Amino acid sequence: MKWRVLAMLCAGVPALAGALGCSSAAHDDERLAGGAAGISGVGNPSPGGGANAGGSASAGGGGVTEGGACVEQPAPQRTQGTLLSLSLKPSLTNLPFVFGQPNALADGGSLVALNLRFYVSDVHLLRSSGEPVAVDLVAESGVPEPYGVHLFNAEEADSATLRLLAPSGDYSGLSFALGIKLSCNQQPPAQLSDPLTDVSQMTWPHTGGFLFLRYEGRYTAGSAGASGASPTVNIPPAVHMGGDIRKELVPGVSVSGTFSIPESGRLEKALNVAMDELFKGATADIDVSDVAVGLLSAPEAVAGERLRRQLSALHVFVFAP
Repeated sequence: MKWRVLAMLCAGVPALAGALGCSSAAHDDERLAGGAAGISGVGNPSPGGGANAGGSASAGGGGVTEGGACVEQPAPQRTQGTLLSLSLKPSLTNLPFVFGQPNALADGGSLVALNLRFYVSDVHLLRSSGEPVAVDLVAESGVPEPYGVHLFNAEEADSATLRLLAPSGDYSGLSFALGIKLSCNQQPPAQLSDPLTDVSQMTWPHTGGFLFLRYEGRYTAGSAGASGASPTVNIPPAVHMGGDIRKELVPGVSVSGTFSIPESGRLEKALNVAMDELFKGATADIDVSDVAVGLLSAPEAVAGERLRRQLSALHVFVFAP
């Protein structure tokens, strides 16, 4: 009965479609009933847009597009090249952020990460001239990753490395989409394969599509916190960042840093994931009430939309020294 009422509202009142989570095949009773990861911010394109250097971001595309379709086995950009391995290392206030363990904070408290996942797609290396060069996300075997997407999951050590098959040369940085392309975001997970399934814990039953980033944690105040002092950084308990199944809203990240890729062998670098920058964006004092209605007014969804809009001013991803 609830499903029929929702369907009537979706069909009869288009303005409610986004807030109620109306889409085509992506919505059935099972998805609306729950079991997926949570809620994320759906919103209008970020004001200003445009990526800038040093770990900033803007709205952009994601994934490998072949005729606008969501392709599980995308055609490779190239069959030869050098393997660039980027290890993803979460950090907090310039110290390693260890998943599942208490991370000490300056106020005497601690923070335990309970969930940390995000998608990476649409990777480009940036020539010294500024020219972007599309590269494949590949598995350890060298085969392109399904859908041109990589899922980082802090619980799985194997997921902490991005592998790119790239041409040799001098580069000034890289860019990527923090999420997945619209054509894949519009598909029901039951019709997709890993990493775009319910098992990913990145599905979003309230509006359809997928979360782009999911964080949950537990902050415990120390003696200083108990006496009224605030933690060093403003830490939200959860951040669920997503997009919109009606339009392309996946944010794109640009990371500055010079490096040279040799003609053979491999190059290994580390990419820090600055959690304090992520928290800064998620708790920014900006108005997202234009989309924070109904189910999307949940705190984790509001935090996610704030982060999505603020990425252009942040340095969430930076090359390690």
